[in-house]
Amino acid sequence: MWSITARLLSLTLVLHITQGARASTNEDRYPSPRIVILGATGVGKSSLANVLVGRDKNYGGANFRNGCFKVSAGLDSITKKTCADQGYWLGDTSKERFTVIDTPGFGDQLLAEEKTIENLVTTLRDQVKYVHVFIIAFKQN
Repeated sequence: MWSITARLLSLTLVLHITQGARASTNEDRYPSPRIVILGATGVGKSSLANVLVGRDKNYGGANFRNGCFKVSAGLDSITKKTCADQGYWLGDTSKERFTVIDTPGFGDQLLAEEKTIENLVTTLRDQVKYVHVFIIAFKQN
């Protein structure tokens, strides 16, 4: 079994390799820059994603499936799949559009974590194609 660090390094390598796929652009669906938010369950990944596109930090996830961008006060994982949304930086429509990618949390059961990483890699490789920034969110104690 791979450690989380090894899996994320392999993800970075896969994404670096697929940057050559820019010839088949998908900017209309995923405008650049493309930001992926990673972190443990309950650290506020969805809240951060919502704020970045100008929504309330406690957005209920309307119009999204699999718990994407939905915020809950509990410690249970709400986001079940990797998913992307586009918006204007902090909701300012005078700015250019960008893509933010919400991900399920790490730190759940090992089998679930393996599926999370598999879904993350597949979504980024096959749909998003390339990423500009990875944000690693964590709780400060």
